[in-house]
Amino acid sequence: MAEPAPQPVSPYFKPMTLALAGVGLALTALLTLTFAQLPTEYSMWNASVIGALALFAAGRLGFWPGVGVTALAIALKDLCLYFTAAWWQPYPLSWVYFTGYVVMGWAFLRRSESISRIMTVALGSGLLFFFVSNFVSWLEKALPHYEHSFAGLVDCYVSAIPFYRGTFVGDVAFSVAFFSAHAVLSRVYFPAERVNAAPEQVGATENHW
Repeated sequence: MAEPAPQPVSPYFKPMTLALAGVGLALTALLTLTFAQLPTEYSMWNASVIGALALFAAGRLGFWPGVGVTALAIALKDLCLYFTAAWWQPYPLSWVYFTGYVVMGWAFLRRSESISRIMTVALGSGLLFFFVSNFVSWLEKALPHYEHSFAGLVDCYVSAIPFYRGTFVGDVAFSVAFFSAHAVLSRVYFPAERVNAAPEQVGATENHW
């Protein structure tokens, strides 16, 4: 007697991918609580999982799931800081800034497993976050010691460079970790969650991991 044909798996049922996103949320809370307890001189400012998690969730789950996961991560970070850091004040525009990561992940990574592309998109997203967020802070006079002139804007960017170090490390390292884990697990244990590569990438992506 012939065995019944396997039932097709829904493209929206991705338990392994959701589990990795859950790990990202847990890391968001863990790193937030850890950095909040460190002395200022030992804290790597702006080192975060959120940007990489936004890229991953949008690239592997879809645009709106990416928005949802990113919103959860930001809310979790704010909640952790609310209870551990007396100086913390939520910044609503951060929700808009991190949506840029979601757009980049959905636009450039949903059909790619290229390690070079993932690193490039992570780097580009972080730079976009850096330039936009600091420009808005300078524009709305959140940093009053920088005058409203081109020289003042340049000074603002230069002063913010040390804070970008954490953004760079977090975005690139965690992006590579999330996407690499997904690529390996989807090949070994969860073939239904393999990336559907674009036609021109079929066959080429096999050599990237």
